[in-house]
This record gives sequence, C-alpha cells and structure tokens, in this order.
Amino acid sequence: MSSKTLLAALALGVFCLGAAEKISAQDNAEKKISNVGLKLNFGLGSQDFTAAQDLERGEAASLSLGYGVSQRVSLWLGVSGSSHSRETQQELESSLASLDLGVQYKLRPGKKLQPYGKLGLGAFFLNTEKTQVTLSGGGVTWGVGAEYRLVRFLSVGAEFFWKDFDYSEQRVGDNSAFNKLAQPLPGNSRGFMLNFTLQ
Repeated sequence: MSSKTLLAALALGVFCLGAAEKISAQDNAEKKISNVGLKLNFGLGSQDFTAAQDLERGEAASLSLGYGVSQRVSLWLGVSGSSHSRETQQELESSLASLDLGVQYKLRPGKKLQPYGKLGLGAFFLNTEKTQVTLSGGGVTWGVGAEYRLVRFLSVGAEFFWKDFDYSEQRVGDNSAFNKLAQPLPGNSRGFMLNFTLQ
C-alpha cells in the first residue's frame, strides 16, 4: 500500500470518527430531553365561539399540572378561563371557566421540537354576572400543537384547541341550585394558546 493511499485512508478514518462523535454528542444531548415526570403549564391566548352563541372573541388563560408517564404520553389536569362581551348587548360580560382532564401524545420524543395531539374531557361553566345566569355542561376537548425545548427545564409552544360541549343545566342567582334545561344548548368553542411549560 502506498503512503498516499495510507494517508488518505487515515484521513478518512479520522473524519469518520469525528463525524460519529458529533452525531453521538447530539444524540446524548437529545436523550437528556425527558418528558417523564411532573410538569407545570401556563398558557395565554384567545377563544372564540360560534355566531349563534352571541359571544365575541375574548382573551383566555390556562393553568395545568401534568405528569409524563412515558416519553410520548403525558396526563394533564387543567383549569382555564376566558372573558367575552356579547355581540348584540355590549354591556353584558360573560366568563367561561372549565376544568378538564386530558392525555397528550408527542410525536418526536427526545427532540427539541415536539409536535403533539391532545384529547380530554371537560366541565364548563358560563357565567353572565349582570343577569346572574350560569350555564353548566360537559364535553370533549382536543387540540394539536408543538413545543420547543429552550433549555432542559423550560419549553415554549403553540396550540390550536377545540372544545365540543353542550350546556345541560342552568342556575339563576348565586345561591340557587342548577336546573336541567329542556333542551341542551351548544357551547362549542375554538382558540389558540401560547404555552410555557416547566418540567
């Protein structure tokens, strides 16, 4: 074997070794990104309703406590709220509060950018303070989004969500009991949330 061939083979070997070490270092860095364990999420965004509900788009916020049972699956318990003016009666302000339990599935565990899907069940309460009317009901929540891991313990993400539910009970006055409605009222909504997650 000539010295030139030996030198080329040696250079190729050093190059391959360096590339392998770089790939290994990237893999190790990504392996440090874990989705397992407790996490806390805070979200800010907006929520909108169908035209038939006579509610304008309003600001929304959410606070959720989660637990990652695996790299792909996390369970979440969250509360959210939003405030809305009436489209036809601007002096009436309504607020929607919800409590939901859901499961999140991530598509690229271990990577900095992780798309996901969510599905859950929720309880919803729409209160109009001036008329002292509160509607309550339940339904399904779901969403799609992605989060980006900025540092080991902090992620920022964006999510589109939908809430498909009906109001089945109504209360008039703060101290009265809820009464079942003769016909359920649709309360479907959709929105966007910017999320910050500590883990």
